[in-house]
Amino acid sequence: MSRHGKSLAWQLTLRIVLPQGLIMMAAFLILGYQIHRDSVSYVAPKLVEEVQDSLVPAHDGGITLSPTKALREAMQGYPDLWIVARDEAGHTYQQGTPPASLSPLIDRLDRLAASDIHGSRAPYTDTAAIRVVAWKFRKVHFIMGGASTTSAGGLTTMVADYLTWRLLLPTVLATLIIVPIIVRRSMRSVSAVARHADAIDVEKRGARLADQTVPHEIQPLVRGFNAALTRVSEGYDVRDRFLASAAHELRAPIAILRTRIEAMDPGPERTRLIGDVARLWNLAEQLLDLQRFNGDAAACQRLDLARLASDTVADIAPVAVESGNDIAFDGPGTPVWVKGDALALSRVLMNLIQNAMMHAGDEGTISVAVNAFGELSVTDEGPGVPLEERDRIFEPFYRTRPSSTGTGLGLHLARQVVERHGGSIDVADVERGGACFRVRLPLAD
Repeated sequence: MSRHGKSLAWQLTLRIVLPQGLIMMAAFLILGYQIHRDSVSYVAPKLVEEVQDSLVPAHDGGITLSPTKALREAMQGYPDLWIVARDEAGHTYQQGTPPASLSPLIDRLDRLAASDIHGSRAPYTDTAAIRVVAWKFRKVHFIMGGASTTSAGGLTTMVADYLTWRLLLPTVLATLIIVPIIVRRSMRSVSAVARHADAIDVEKRGARLADQTVPHEIQPLVRGFNAALTRVSEGYDVRDRFLASAAHELRAPIAILRTRIEAMDPGPERTRLIGDVARLWNLAEQLLDLQRFNGDAAACQRLDLARLASDTVADIAPVAVESGNDIAFDGPGTPVWVKGDALALSRVLMNLIQNAMMHAGDEGTISVAVNAFGELSVTDEGPGVPLEERDRIFEPFYRTRPSSTGTGLGLHLARQVVERHGGSIDVADVERGGACFRVRLPLAD
């Protein structure tokens, strides 16, 4: 089973995100160290959150403080803790005494946004935190101080928490979303070339991939693929020339052999030899068919499949009867028009009939049928084809019984011819026993 390769888009995304994360973490540490070295103070974020949770609406519509357990404990540890809260309506709540230096800010508290004031000199009385609480029908702005700290660990955590949500996380999310989209759009031309490569039929000569539209980095791969196609095409050309030459050379000795066998006295041996020579002759002609016909539409003609099958059955009927088989033909009363090479298709049918004669034994009926949908079938009454061998029998030189006669090329050549006509061939069992070879060809317009 083939394994899918890793996504290039996600590989690039991860290779971008990981350095971003490392750079951000280094920046957090450096910034935390810098702030700590400068003795910058701050109000612990956890304490600010406790104050925010403790501010509640008063019964008279104002603002009051209902301290949580954690805030009560913090107020004992910070006796100078002060809080001032105000809403847009002017309602004010104050806890403790804020420093006079922050009075201008407190006077404009309802107009200030969330921010932090960091004192840099002990006792850090100017250190404060400003936050905004959104209640159901109003907003409350509060400022608090008197609880400053310069803890390096807490400061680093605060900086990391602040920058993670506001800088690192948005950057990572944007990278995870945007980079794959950009890469996929940039790789559209590569996907088009991949689809083109998948659709290439190596049996057809001259197929090539266009490398002008793909990125520069991918062009060597495309050129290498085209070079491989060229070598495959050249190999096919050499093979075809060899097969064509061999088939031509075999014609003469086969014809001489057939003449000498026909001159023999009638008998079982003569009948068997005539059948063997007929198969050899048909194989040689099919090799020439493959060399001559490559599925080119210009080489096809409109022909009646039913008439072609009927004529082929009539031609081979004497040989079948002499070998002890009966042969029957069933076709529609109207023409079944297909496009193809009449000689090549006729030899495919003859090959299937000869195959049925060889495997059905010296008795039984061979049935040839054509239907109106362009399907041609040859059925025998032999032992049939085992399920596990039905795909392999179309491989070259494969035989169901190693000791059987035949070259193992007939069905392979038949499939090659049928596929070059745009059709298909398969084999199935018959209820009463035997095998049924079915050839499906596309109907002509």
